[in-house]
Amino acid sequence: MYNKGYTLLELLTVVTIISLLVIISPISRSAYRIMETLITVQNMKMDFRWARYKAIDENRELRIRIYRDAHCNHNSRACTKDYMIYDVESLKVVKKGNYPGYLILYKNLNAKKVTANYYERIKFRYDGTALHGTVGLKYGNNIYKIVVSQLGRVRVVK
Repeated sequence: MYNKGYTLLELLTVVTIISLLVIISPISRSAYRIMETLITVQNMKMDFRWARYKAIDENRELRIRIYRDAHCNHNSRACTKDYMIYDVESLKVVKKGNYPGYLILYKNLNAKKVTANYYERIKFRYDGTALHGTVGLKYGNNIYKIVVSQLGRVRVVK
């Protein structure tokens, strides 16, 4: 009698759906990473502003240290790089944060790659002024820069 199996139409439908998923997957992953990078840059900018206001409020100097190397947990695939805001006199950490491990750390407006273990140029003084500096995070061909001026203004430049 008749053999049981799939028809040509059913096989073509399944192959078409799988092909579409394979084509769309890299695009959605790239879009996700771009959005994650933008959110990370905005979060770092807000932490830098917070450090400025904290330095003014508590009448002390705060410095920001951003690590270049990734600290990976071998039990999970989550790989992050860290930054911290600490008091200059007591060396006490006031706030910590992290950013995705795929981002590359740059410094200066002309985008020099950080080669040391960390970047520590930015410092906020008790009067709201700052030891100015620029932090760049690169994903793909784009470098998103967080610029801190001598007056303590924090802004993002692409």
